[in-house]
Amino acid sequence: MTVVRHFVSMPALRAVLYVPAILGLLILANIALRWSLADVYSTQVSHHLDTVKKDSSNKNAKQWRLARQHLERTLELRPAYARYFELGEAFHQKLDSLEFRKEPLIQELAWHDNALEALNYARRGLGLTPSWPYLWNRLLISKFLLKQFDNELTGGMGRAVHLGPWVQPIQYSVAILGLGNWLNLQDAARLHILHAMEQTLAMDQISHSKVYDATKIFSRSNFSQACEMLAKGMIDRPLYSHCILK
Repeated sequence: MTVVRHFVSMPALRAVLYVPAILGLLILANIALRWSLADVYSTQVSHHLDTVKKDSSNKNAKQWRLARQHLERTLELRPAYARYFELGEAFHQKLDSLEFRKEPLIQELAWHDNALEALNYARRGLGLTPSWPYLWNRLLISKFLLKQFDNELTGGMGRAVHLGPWVQPIQYSVAILGLGNWLNLQDAARLHILHAMEQTLAMDQISHSKVYDATKIFSRSNFSQACEMLAKGMIDRPLYSHCILK
């Protein structure tokens, strides 16, 4: 019996081995290109918001529509990046402020329910990166604007405070917003506010900031209610000394 052996030539074998590697490199190159383009578009959106922050009259309806197209394109190119959802949240928060002031621009754009849109962007971003304290803080702002004083708000306050214990803007924001809405909040949420107030005070003592001045907290409405909670609960916390001084 004659046995016929088939040998694969070396060039053919190399081709078989190289094809997956080449395909892998092409895929990586495509991802890198998409991410780079997403950065370009997101930069345009950030620049738009920075300009509006200085003067909201700088941008007309056409420029807002273009910025929104850039935002949507950013998320199409890189849909699993939480920071872009944070950008989307900020975009709609700014629109909500224009809507609140009843700016004629909003009527021209006909974009409504921006606070709810901002909240949805925050939720989607947190679904990707639940450990990002800045995005939790953005969610809280939307919840307060929508007057949604529920378990999601209480849980979000806890996440923001404990994930960013030494992030001054977050602690200050929770303290100020929380005191302003104290009467509507759950007791668990109020405990988070007390913690944020103490952290704000501690950071202010380390490095004073005019923007996040801890003494402004003591003059806020409902500060006395916070002190009452400390007294009733027999809670021995550094903040209580400021209650006695009031």
